[in-house]
Amino acid sequence: MKILTRTPTKLTIKTASAWDGLLLISPFIVIGLLQIILASNWIGGGIFLLFSLSLLDGAIDETYIFDKTFSKMTIKRRGVWLHDVTECSTHEISAVELEEIGDSEGNRSYYVDLWMFGGEIICLRSYSLTEQYKMADLIRSYISINDNRTLSNVFALQIGEP
Repeated sequence: MKILTRTPTKLTIKTASAWDGLLLISPFIVIGLLQIILASNWIGGGIFLLFSLSLLDGAIDETYIFDKTFSKMTIKRRGVWLHDVTECSTHEISAVELEEIGDSEGNRSYYVDLWMFGGEIICLRSYSLTEQYKMADLIRSYISINDNRTLSNVFALQIGEP
């Protein structure tokens, strides 16, 4: 999470960069090109290159803009094949919560959820629990929403219990 702008009227948070995606796929591109150039293996090299493109699709830049002047929130999602902009009023946000999802193997994922009046939930992503916790608190304080979590949940998150 990177805070790009933090003024009394505007808060801008960015969760990833395009360079993160490039670092993720660069070994697969190199292996694919080496197979094509050195081994003349067009099929194997092509598979590595296609695989690297599919990984790059998962590297999405997300920018969250909270603008008090216009009372709106803008979410910009950009990727190789994605360019999505979503806007809504900040007055429609009823709660900002940190959601925990666990699977049968004990793995846990955390998401920052913006609960909207009317039942819609907008999920914001980040890469670590501490970043998500900071993001939730930052957004909550910026748009003046009270923390609806119980003290036991906050204490459990601080000491690392599930």
